[in-house]
Amino acid sequence: MDSRTPTAVFNTLAAVGFILLLVTIAPPALSKNIHRSKTWFSMILSWMVYSASYLLIIGHQMGPEPPRGVCGLQMLLVYATPPLTAISGLAFIADVHLRINKALFTSQVDHKFTPLLLLIPWGLFVAVTAEALIVVRDFSEIQRDPNNMYCHSVGNIQTQVSAIICVIGLGLALCMEIWTSVILYRNWVLFRQLKTKMRDLRLSSLIRILVFTLMTSTGLGLGAIVAPANVTDGLALWSALLPILPVLCAISFGTQMDIVHWWMFWRLWGTKLHPSCSSQSTRRSEEV
Repeated sequence: MDSRTPTAVFNTLAAVGFILLLVTIAPPALSKNIHRSKTWFSMILSWMVYSASYLLIIGHQMGPEPPRGVCGLQMLLVYATPPLTAISGLAFIADVHLRINKALFTSQVDHKFTPLLLLIPWGLFVAVTAEALIVVRDFSEIQRDPNNMYCHSVGNIQTQVSAIICVIGLGLALCMEIWTSVILYRNWVLFRQLKTKMRDLRLSSLIRILVFTLMTSTGLGLGAIVAPANVTDGLALWSALLPILPVLCAISFGTQMDIVHWWMFWRLWGTKLHPSCSSQSTRRSEEV
């Protein structure tokens, strides 16, 4: 296999993932009619950082070594962003769980733990970044990986720390989702009555969260396989698929109908010509 093919796939997936996530986050950020929680924004931003981290040495993946500063920065991000995405996802799921509990059994939806759920993932991101830097004894340990895709450290400590945090985060996320599912099953009729209180959360949203968590767990397993491995054609191809997780995130959360309808801007012309269609379009935009 031409060594440039996996690298091209890797770069394409990273760029496409970042663009799709930008397309996903833009409508809720710009529209007053599309509602998403703060932890949702935090989670999407974490995956955008994940995608961007793999794009730093484009143009320097073949031939001479990339600039030392850029290579060092990418090494830090490569180890710090997987825990960031895992814990921000856990924070989002915890937020959903707390809001559902609050809405089911009280007259309110919001809870007091939102600032903490926003702070923990990004605080951990800073801590893991510092750890990845501190354990480097010499800059010669920071190298382009054998598959010529990104910069990493030849040491194993950073990989082990990131993997442990991801395993814990995703394990807790799965447990939290099961717990939430049990609560919804026992209070399904009441949950169906919460449409006006929780406009950003529907059953389809919960299914998307569960499916994406399972996909992320699979991706973590993939990363554990390829991280310590030597270069081969097969492993090079698997490594090239590492940036696919942001693409899956964008597909999972960016295909909700209110976001899709926001991007279908040409339909505004039709509503201007046929005002009677406007209310029907608004009703559809609230279904997520």
